[in-house]
Amino acid sequence: MLKQVSSGVLASSLPATYMKLYASGSQSLGPCWRTCLSILLSTCILSAHTGCLSPIAMHRAVIEYDRTVSYVEADLLLLNIARARYHRPVHFTAVSSVAATFDFRTNAGIRGGIGSATDSTERAINLEYSASVAENPTITIVPITGEEFTKRVLRPLDEDKFEFLVRQGYDINMVLRLMARGIALDDEGGPKVLFNAPSQGEGYLEFRRRLLHLAGLDAERKLFVGPILFEEAQTIRTNRPPNPDEVVTALEKGFRWEGDVEGKVHTVRRKVVGRLFIANFDPSRLSNEERRRLHEEAQRFPLDSVLVDIRAGNPGGDYPLHGSILLRSMNAIIGFVARSIEEEPEMMVPSDPRTRTVVRNPARTLEIEESDSKPGDYEFSVPFDGRHYSIRKYPVSQGMVPSWNQEAFAVLSNLFQMTVTDLTKYPTPAIAIAK
Repeated sequence: MLKQVSSGVLASSLPATYMKLYASGSQSLGPCWRTCLSILLSTCILSAHTGCLSPIAMHRAVIEYDRTVSYVEADLLLLNIARARYHRPVHFTAVSSVAATFDFRTNAGIRGGIGSATDSTERAINLEYSASVAENPTITIVPITGEEFTKRVLRPLDEDKFEFLVRQGYDINMVLRLMARGIALDDEGGPKVLFNAPSQGEGYLEFRRRLLHLAGLDAERKLFVGPILFEEAQTIRTNRPPNPDEVVTALEKGFRWEGDVEGKVHTVRRKVVGRLFIANFDPSRLSNEERRRLHEEAQRFPLDSVLVDIRAGNPGGDYPLHGSILLRSMNAIIGFVARSIEEEPEMMVPSDPRTRTVVRNPARTLEIEESDSKPGDYEFSVPFDGRHYSIRKYPVSQGMVPSWNQEAFAVLSNLFQMTVTDLTKYPTPAIAIAK
């Protein structure tokens, strides 16, 4: 780039010290010295421009890479929902690393003569300078395959993941509509299962009403979701009291000793963090023995089940529930969302009259729009098999709650991130793409 820089431009662009020097030099020095001073000041300008260029370019690049990777992960999740829509196998790919090299270059040159011209005026000086940024990124992607990942996708999610999401403030109704396969009831009529599948008819409607009741209690701050805490005790008969080393070792492991008067019968106690529990009362108000029995009841279920106890006599107890929530796998969640597009659509289900607090209750857990062309106001959209699958920024279905779709997709994304293990633990063939 070629640019002529006049003394006025130079003076207005420089620090005060250089401006004073230039002003005094322009009056007292000859043409040669004024030319040299112009060169010096121009060099300062170029140096300042180079220093500003590199951090700005790097800042923009880092932000854009982060934005691109996040959109890639979301689009891949949406693409697998589209695959499951046609019962195709799902497949995930992760961006494991992005390495970019930045090359900042500046070039400067001067054209013109030094000395007095024949007409007693200064010869014009042309300054040539240019700045360029070269970016050379290398992106490494890893196909997520293998037995370990497949098991994690197909294995039902455990109660810890459910508790983690609920404690982040996500709507418990939203989380369970995604994660729950159903509710196993243990009531007077005998055991039965309410499946989270619209094809199950009345069982599905009852399942939705139960979730709305739990969500209503949660909105009233009358629902307890957390582990069962109790104290475990064991009696030991010995011929001598424990020595100090044994007591210290027991304390380090969470045990404490209690001895009788004679020092022959000792009770070892420790606090236990038990299984996850959902109830309409605080279990800490129960006796230690009652809490222990609740934990033992929960222990009879696998880790993909959550014990629920909505008792009469407590808030919401006129709609009692005793049983367990059955959690499903990540693969089953994707299949559930895919079937709801057309094959097995969800429906509006009003809450039970015994549920006092009305909460958000859209017809669909996650609305994926299938269309021949890409909609204009989409949040995420991917093409598959000649059609577009999109999540709109603003829902259009009847009964859809604003922002629910985005929140539900965020929950689904978080569940997937918790399913995928650290890629460095299980090496797989990586693909490096250099730009």
